Amino acid sequence: MPVATLSSKSQIVLPAAIRKRLGIQTGDRLLVEVEGERIVIRKAPTSFTVALESCRDELWQGYAEDLEKERSRWD
Repeated sequence: MPVATLSSKSQIVLPAAIRKRLGIQTGDRLLVEVEGERIVIRKAPTSFTVALESCRDELWQGYAEDLEKERSRWD
């Protein structure tokens, strides 16, 4: 099991095998959550509206366009 170490600046370096497996590259954003006694790190989607559209539920289909329409009304 790969191990990461916390630096004196509270930084964590993810092991290369993990980064390669998940396709994580320099500059990628990561989501960090606590689940019970665990820290869960996930690769953040590049766009949350695109991530919602990829859900199987039809509720989110076309959400990005609706959001843009509403934003244009703010001006």
